[in-house]
Amino acid sequence: MFQQFVDRLDARQLRLLIGGGLLLLIALLFSYILLPQVKAYQKALTSKTMLLNIASQGQAVSLQLQDMAAEVEALKKELHGDMANLPEKQLEAFVIGRLQTISWRNNVELLSIEPQAGETVQVFSESLFKVELAGNYFELFDWLGEINEQLGFVVIKEYQMQPIENVAENPRLTVNLTIASYRVTQS
Repeated sequence: MFQQFVDRLDARQLRLLIGGGLLLLIALLFSYILLPQVKAYQKALTSKTMLLNIASQGQAVSLQLQDMAAEVEALKKELHGDMANLPEKQLEAFVIGRLQTISWRNNVELLSIEPQAGETVQVFSESLFKVELAGNYFELFDWLGEINEQLGFVVIKEYQMQPIENVAENPRLTVNLTIASYRVTQS
């Protein structure tokens, strides 16, 4: 039967039939064999790209976490200085030592330091230090700026300044102040 059908076709129709069959065969091969493989390859390529992005973001997140941890430590140091976790007696010795070092650096004479117990304000315990200094205005100004850098967040609760000598230009001054440091109470 197929042979009779082929015999009735002229050469042009036979070429069209064979060409159409080949095109149909190529379309079927493309649709059922090649196209699924191309789609699987594209899906694998997309997955690979996504995994590479996630891996690089994971490293970026790790770096961000390290940066944030360093920033938290810097903020803790700015807030509490180096005295955040010291016991009370060590805190007093630490503060006295730092005040003496700051005084030497700024040419200020540290006349006296008297540690005192402060109040408890909500969850914070207050440590007070009555300090008496002598120096010129600019040395005392630099001294005050440096205690905030070296001791962290401290508050000057009382401040009195008086001239020691009666000269018109750059007199030596005496300063009496009370420095308060606050730490979270240990429960």
